[in-house]
Amino acid sequence: MLDHQLVEFRLRPRESRPYGEKMTAPWTPFTHRDGAPAPLLVSVPPGLEMPLRKWLHSAAWHQDGDATRRVAVRCDLVLVRDDDQYNDRHVDYAERLAHWTPVEQLLEAVDALLDLLTADPAPSPWPSIPLMPSVLESLTGLQPVTRRDLQVLLDDARSRYTIREDGKALVARIDPGVEHAVRDAVANGSRPERGSASEHLQEAFARANAVTPDPVVAYSEAIKAVECAAQATLQPAHARATLGTMIGELPKLKEKLLFEIEGRNPGDGIEMVGSMMSLLWSGQTSRHGKQHATDRETVTEAIAAVHIAAALVQFFSTGAIRRK
Repeated sequence: MLDHQLVEFRLRPRESRPYGEKMTAPWTPFTHRDGAPAPLLVSVPPGLEMPLRKWLHSAAWHQDGDATRRVAVRCDLVLVRDDDQYNDRHVDYAERLAHWTPVEQLLEAVDALLDLLTADPAPSPWPSIPLMPSVLESLTGLQPVTRRDLQVLLDDARSRYTIREDGKALVARIDPGVEHAVRDAVANGSRPERGSASEHLQEAFARANAVTPDPVVAYSEAIKAVECAAQATLQPAHARATLGTMIGELPKLKEKLLFEIEGRNPGDGIEMVGSMMSLLWSGQTSRHGKQHATDRETVTEAIAAVHIAAALVQFFSTGAIRRK
């Protein structure tokens, strides 16, 4: 798993996208335009594989050779044969990167290369004039490609992944409403009395939605985010408080707490918060070892945990749940 996939995927203040006014949406097949939305594809389908390899070949070839070597190291790809010492000057390592990379690692290689690519040229305000291609371009057929070209491929193939706002990585497509809710929770969780709730929630979001997700860590970080956000409200004097101890404390504090929405009974809101915390806590199957094989959290479970954690961080950080 590549570290740069994880640590660089962060929720930041909104900014203009260099590759479009807004996050591009994938093409919708005719058969799904009047019904349920077509599912996005996590893997590389056969129709996308060769165009994606061609893009990778051209993008890597137009960089210096160091970029290709660094991608190979980042993705643990072997691009060297025993006889290369005799004809190394004539080896097209960019071609090997594009065509030797297993299909299941193609997106990983593209993601690693995006981090190393120079900026795309700005569009010219003048009408385009065909230019004479260079000799090497004529021989190889490798015309320069841009991130926008890659974005079109991902959109047409209905890939789950899109180019990040800064153009330096691939990220999972996130529903704008979900992204906005998590972004608000991250902002509110940065208040000093909520500890490092913001950092843990960002990490959980990043791990769950990376090109190579880490659901176990994502789920664990989601729990840590809630622990940080809730401690000042539920167990401020408990230095070793955990989500489990806070859940146990809730019944004792029921008469001392308020939730912004009372419901039919004054305690309904507190019970709802307790149920969310209990579900998040008990759903972490990999927390402890046991006699049988450990069940590790799935990506879908981790994403759901992040959504629950975001809501809880928001509740505690904004005072929606508070002491009387």
